[in-house]
Amino acid sequence: MFGHTQIPLQRFPSYFPVVTGILAVQTGLFAMMTLQGGTTDPEVLIRYGAYESMLVSQGEWWRLVIPVFLHIGWMHFLFNSFALYLLGPQLEWLMGRIWFLLLYLACGTIGNLVTHWLDYSVITAGASGSIYGLFGVYLYLYWRRSIDPETGKGLVALVGINLLISLFQPNINLAAHLGGLLSGFLLTEPLLRLRRHS
Repeated sequence: MFGHTQIPLQRFPSYFPVVTGILAVQTGLFAMMTLQGGTTDPEVLIRYGAYESMLVSQGEWWRLVIPVFLHIGWMHFLFNSFALYLLGPQLEWLMGRIWFLLLYLACGTIGNLVTHWLDYSVITAGASGSIYGLFGVYLYLYWRRSIDPETGKGLVALVGINLLISLFQPNINLAAHLGGLLSGFLLTEPLLRLRRHS
């Protein structure tokens, strides 16, 4: 499953351009935000497009999409970047570049829509909804017995542990995690069908 980690880093972009592109965009934005006041500064986050309930209600719908590429603090950025590096390449290969990108953006956006629906009132950002969407795809593949059972069990345990952590960490957006996870699970089959017919 993680055979791509054996590919030399200089060749990684040619094999997985979408994952590479997402990593490049969020790294560039993180660097710019750091230089302009810091990624934990609410004003900087709002300026760059982080989710904020009232602004979304006023019509700034892009705040449901842009936060997928923004991160709050180094640990948040590094964790999600590493998770994308581990989980993304196999799905980019399986689904194709365009469908993988659409899946990634859809899961993150749906996670933010769930956040908005539940009236999450603090500023939030991050790729966690999209990352949990990738988990959702793997859970679907495990459910359909399309991946190694032992690997699947490990992924189920990993998702469970992360959801438990989300429950006990008040600054973690559980709504986005659950929204992304469920949307990834439900979108897998239709996207795979589109991939086969395209």
